[in-house]
Amino acid sequence: MSARTLGLSVLVLSAATATSLLRAEPQPTPAPTKWELTFKPDQLQKINANGRTYWYLIYRVVNNTGEDVDFLPVIERVSDIITEQPADKAEQSPDKASKLIVDPALTGVDSSVFKAIKQRHARTYPLLVSPVEVIGRIRQGIDNSRESVAVFKDLDPRASKFTIYVGGLSGERQTLPNPSYRKPAQPTDGNVAVTPDEKNTPVFVIQKTLALPYTLPGDGSTRRYATPALGRPEWVMR
Repeated sequence: MSARTLGLSVLVLSAATATSLLRAEPQPTPAPTKWELTFKPDQLQKINANGRTYWYLIYRVVNNTGEDVDFLPVIERVSDIITEQPADKAEQSPDKASKLIVDPALTGVDSSVFKAIKQRHARTYPLLVSPVEVIGRIRQGIDNSRESVAVFKDLDPRASKFTIYVGGLSGERQTLPNPSYRKPAQPTDGNVAVTPDEKNTPVFVIQKTLALPYTLPGDGSTRRYATPALGRPEWVMR
């Protein structure tokens, strides 16, 4: 093998190694290894209540796992705000820079907002329960399915795409070391207690989570009238 051929081989190998490292993020198992609930989302919609605009996603959860399980939903909307603001301008105006916005679903949503949603869908979802009421044990079978709703505050008009993450649908978990963990310094006085830092933990737990990607066509002035398009749902570890 010539030196030139060897050099090209090393370059190809290095590129492949770098690619594999970039893709080395935690992935769920190809086939379920733990219990897994069936999640059926409806169309993402908006509603005006109490002078405010809310986004909501009605869903049905079915337990076909073969055992009764506890449903403890953790639902978040992550919006992707992309701008063409130069780096120097972004430092001067951080509110105009590209960023991700994380909006947890409103578990304790105002009762009048939930009532407005329930009334709108009374014919199609007569058994709709609030985000608080859906928490708890779900028995097996389609007859014991639960219907609820995830409610979010209004979407930033700059967002052209966002993802709704639904946790609590699977028993699959992974425990990973925290690369940012720093062992806390020991106090010089043995009688002084060290205040624990919840963010500085040696490990953290991620769970199998359903990702629902949406896109909104148009620009900041027209997106408020656009219908969000759901892409291909996928399982991720989060």
